[in-house]
Amino acid sequence: MRLFDTHVHLNQIEDIAGALKRAREAEVDKILIAGLDLDSNKKIIEIYDNIKDFNLYLALGIHPYMPQKDTFEAIYALIEEHKDTIIAIGEIGLDYTYKEAKEKGPGRDLQIEAFKSQLALAKKLDKPVIVHSRAAWNDCFEMVKEYNLTKVLFHWYTGPLDILESILSKGYYISVSPAIEYSKQAQAAALHTPENRILLETDSPVRYRPPSGNYICEPKDVVRTLVKLSELKKINKEELAKITYISSCNFFNIID
Repeated sequence: MRLFDTHVHLNQIEDIAGALKRAREAEVDKILIAGLDLDSNKKIIEIYDNIKDFNLYLALGIHPYMPQKDTFEAIYALIEEHKDTIIAIGEIGLDYTYKEAKEKGPGRDLQIEAFKSQLALAKKLDKPVIVHSRAAWNDCFEMVKEYNLTKVLFHWYTGPLDILESILSKGYYISVSPAIEYSKQAQAAALHTPENRILLETDSPVRYRPPSGNYICEPKDVVRTLVKLSELKKINKEELAKITYISSCNFFNIID
């Protein structure tokens, strides 16, 4: 098999070399590293530049947890500077469960400002976007639709199925994580979505919880995502690995 973990925060993993070794042993062929803020974006660029023995790919962006207004222009400049290297803009989006954005006001407005600015930048640079959306699924969908983007990935989608149907009707994709081992919302989204519109991820180093086990994941655990998705979809895991790998390469415009 060849697997593609389409969402990792490699800068947050202490033993990067070990994690990549274990990923390779688990037949992970490609890893996309996503940025969150100015410091993490700089760090993942450094990691990407220094590691040449693994197929790593970059996405730079401002996570909705971390919209620091005084860093916006520096991050946008970093994206422009590395426009020929990055394969997506992300992780970007809206999160209305975050304490500063639960109610309408400055916190939510700042998330929206950052999100819209990055959607405009993605349109200008013709880059796919990786969207983080929690309790803001419809707002995220309406905003990406407003910018007429063609390649949009709703990362770890757990929202309502009617909004998912609208997402799919626009040709967009979702990704699934090891959370599908226990999350009813993630399972429902995976079952509702055609297998060729689903990408695999881990969101490493997230800590996943019981009943699937209490563990901090790393890229090798994308196999867990594959196995559970295979079970849900009733598709042979080798065939599903091929489908999701090809879909990932196509989505991110990777010639493999």
